[in-house]
Amino acid sequence: MRNNSHGRGHQSQCSSSHFEEDSAWMLPSRLCYCGNTAKVKTSWTATPPGRRFHVCARKNGCRLWEWDDPEMCERSKQIIPRLLKKINKLEDEKTARLSKMKTPWFWVSVSLF
Repeated sequence: MRNNSHGRGHQSQCSSSHFEEDSAWMLPSRLCYCGNTAKVKTSWTATPPGRRFHVCARKNGCRLWEWDDPEMCERSKQIIPRLLKKINKLEDEKTARLSKMKTPWFWVSVSLF
């Protein structure tokens, strides 16, 4: 599972998880139905990308699930998934280039030229 580092630390759309827990300081605390502080997560699915929501902090807790952010406008819903896809593609290319540079054959070919 790739962890992107675009100031939000969210998971890639292509990963097995489409949600990530946000830092607690980003939103005011919300108590879930069992009295614990709810976790804030961000959706990174195609719809709704980047939208935050509250969930119960316990694995089998009270099943709190509530949107925090208002719904995005239609233009944002179209643009954000495309931008995320471009970012992920660039990160994949960067990773491939870096791993290629780690191979001995790369350094042999560089030293020959």
